[in-house]
Amino acid sequence: MENECSEWVNECLKVFPKLEKKYVVTARYYRLPKKMLSRIKVNKLKMDIDIEALLLRGESKPGPKITLSGFCEIQINNKLKEIENKEVRKQIVQHTMIHNLLYAERKDLETTEKKKSAKQKRKEEEEFEEEVFQRFNKLRELNGLPPIKKREDLDLAFSKILTELNEKIAQKAKTKK
Repeated sequence: MENECSEWVNECLKVFPKLEKKYVVTARYYRLPKKMLSRIKVNKLKMDIDIEALLLRGESKPGPKITLSGFCEIQINNKLKEIENKEVRKQIVQHTMIHNLLYAERKDLETTEKKKSAKQKRKEEEEFEEEVFQRFNKLRELNGLPPIKKREDLDLAFSKILTELNEKIAQKAKTKK
């Protein structure tokens, strides 16, 4: 099940050609807060060990800090593993991956942050969600699935699945006590 995230993120990268060339992207299930489906960490791999000392002598003292750029890690909430239907799980996980990858792509393109009104922020958020929807449909087409016509239908379906999943997890927790 751990390998499925790696396979699915590689599929998602097909609709992000710029990121595919710029970053090494990994994905895995991770323990996250209940309401967080996923998160992305960009360029956060820091090494503060002396690699040669570790490999040659078996021990390492802290050395100069090295930050590896071009590294992205997408962490997917491990509660999504509870979705039994693998194809449904794949659709939800890939949607969250696309959301995170688009965030990383846009963060790269941002230059200076200007003060924005609430109306501008809502408009940008709406445009962001629409682009996530468009890229998700593009990925579906690449995978031989029909596109979804309305974003609202997709949001409603995901909401229903996640509500049922939360109820199932809560029910398991009650039976364990």
